[in-house]
Amino acid sequence: MLGKQFRQLITNDHLRISMTELAHVTGVSTSQIRYWERKGYISSKQSDKNKNHYFSFLTLFRVATIKYFLDQGFTLATAVKKERERQELGKIFRTFIADQVKAITQLGPKKGEVALGTLANDPEKEVYAIVDQDGTRLYSRPVSKDRG
Repeated sequence: MLGKQFRQLITNDHLRISMTELAHVTGVSTSQIRYWERKGYISSKQSDKNKNHYFSFLTLFRVATIKYFLDQGFTLATAVKKERERQELGKIFRTFIADQVKAITQLGPKKGEVALGTLANDPEKEVYAIVDQDGTRLYSRPVSKDRG
């Protein structure tokens, strides 16, 4: 249930930002953004009334990633190619988060538990993470009838 909600949030096409906001957040000029759109590297939705361009949340990450590779000295074509390769990893990560995060519980100030589900090779055990100021640590425990 929670995984479905995460997937909807991550892939929600209604979360959009303007070209000006995209430029401001990523540090890429609006003229570059227009050029990249003309070349087909990114896409936008346009409002019917005034034809303003609005970009998805995922496009923000695409633009930031392309800029990162450009800043590393790669050509635009290579930066786009590398971003597309990274995009595949992003899809895998989003699927993992959407499918595996079963519950998040607050354990105290700045401390929580993330339930990740049962082990495939031992369904009697579940994996969970403790997240606090020291970082994230993974653990396993027997499945509880209360949690399972």
